[in-house]
Amino acid sequence: AVVSTQSAALEAANKEEDVEMEGAEEDVKMDDVKMDESTPEPGVDESTPEPAPVVTEEKEEEKEEEEAKEDKKGRKSKRGASKRAPAKRTSRRSRKDTEEEEKEASETKEEEKVEVVEDKEEARKEENAAVEMETAAEQENVVAKEEEKENVVAKEEEKEELKEENVVSVEKDPEEQVEKMTEDFTKVDMEEPLPDSVDALTDRQEAAVREQILLDMAPVHEQILAELEEVSCFEEGIKRPYFHVKELERIQLKNWKNYLNLIIEKKDTARTIILFERCLIACAFYEGFWIKYVGFMAEIDEEETSKIYRRACMIHLVKKPQIHLNWAAFEEKRGHLEVAREALDHIETNLAGLIAVTLRRAGLERRSGNMQQGADILKGAIDTCRGRETRDYWIMKYVAYMQFNMCDLEKTREYLKEQVERAQRNKRLYMKMLEVERCPTTVTPDVPNVIEVFQRALTSSLSVEDKAGFSHRRLTFLEEFGTDVGMIIDAYDDHNRNYKSLLEEKKRERESSSHSN
Repeated sequence: AVVSTQSAALEAANKEEDVEMEGAEEDVKMDDVKMDESTPEPGVDESTPEPAPVVTEEKEEEKEEEEAKEDKKGRKSKRGASKRAPAKRTSRRSRKDTEEEEKEASETKEEEKVEVVEDKEEARKEENAAVEMETAAEQENVVAKEEEKENVVAKEEEKEELKEENVVSVEKDPEEQVEKMTEDFTKVDMEEPLPDSVDALTDRQEAAVREQILLDMAPVHEQILAELEEVSCFEEGIKRPYFHVKELERIQLKNWKNYLNLIIEKKDTARTIILFERCLIACAFYEGFWIKYVGFMAEIDEEETSKIYRRACMIHLVKKPQIHLNWAAFEEKRGHLEVAREALDHIETNLAGLIAVTLRRAGLERRSGNMQQGADILKGAIDTCRGRETRDYWIMKYVAYMQFNMCDLEKTREYLKEQVERAQRNKRLYMKMLEVERCPTTVTPDVPNVIEVFQRALTSSLSVEDKAGFSHRRLTFLEEFGTDVGMIIDAYDDHNRNYKSLLEEKKRERESSSHSN
């Protein structure tokens, strides 16, 4: 564009010079004409003067006016010529500029068209290249799949050949094949006794030894394959084998539970322990799996069970009361009272104010013969508790402990009077005073007879909710008056089952009511 504008300027300058030259030529011609007019014609003698015309004043004035008019016309014509010339020049320049601009625009359009065509061709080439790459990849995948299939088929054929040659097939008379192989081995052994070193074996002896080894290991191989196939579904269901603070999905927990149940049924101790340890990596915060583990190990090794309890309670489940209570009962049953107190004190410091833990602590001291320490634990619960109902509950437990376990009615009456003076509108305190005076005995209840009554109620046709209530009362009674900690653990397990059945029944009732609505 710059070059074109420069060329246009040069052409315009040249044209101006041509116009000026033409103007100069016209001036020269005018001068020549004047000179011709001034020269005399041939044959005329300049020396002879012409007669002077008679000129009047009027004629001179007319001539002067005519000359003035001619001068004005000449000036106007010159001005018009001077004005017309640049107009013509500008019109010529504008036409040429427009023509050049049109040419440039057409050239740019053609160039853009060419560029668009080139871009389209490049895009087509790229698309074709991508399609070719995809087709090549597909072909490679097809070839790879075919090769894999061929390899699988070849491996299967090799396995079949090996089975036919070395392994006893179960389908085709295994007893005959076993007899044949043992006969060959015994023949070799009888004809050629085996040397002391392996290097001294002959080819025939080595083949016989290989056959015997394969014969012995074939059942083991089949058993391992069957076991792997049996647990493959559970192994595939394990999506998170590592530890994480995020909760596991229910499907994962159910998969671990079913997997453990299957392996426990196999009664393979080593394999079961390995699976429990694997499970507790991912399920370290789930109390149920730890309780299941210690329940399995309690029948095998008590010391290892105690270590598992300590690892669970002191590291992973510091605020789970059930496993602490189970650990305390386990150690109490073994006679390790200090470890049992350690377990209960640990959960009391991390989760204070639990009724079950306080009752178990008082019961532990009662069963170990430390009556006064048990009473102090209950009295401390009265002093530290919050709420009127909780305070009344612990007062009743302390009064019963003083009456039946410490066999001291006088202290019991005095304590009740003090509490009535503090809360004169408490109906429960008056009812308890009446009960103490109505049955002023210090004889502890007959535990077996009371448990028998509870058992009748639990095996009757009562509703699930009523059975759950009796189960809870039996558990509380054993904590207060029971002498066998194993019976308390069984009562806990039974109560958990009753409570779960109660929850399931309520869930079914809610679902049926929602469907009916």
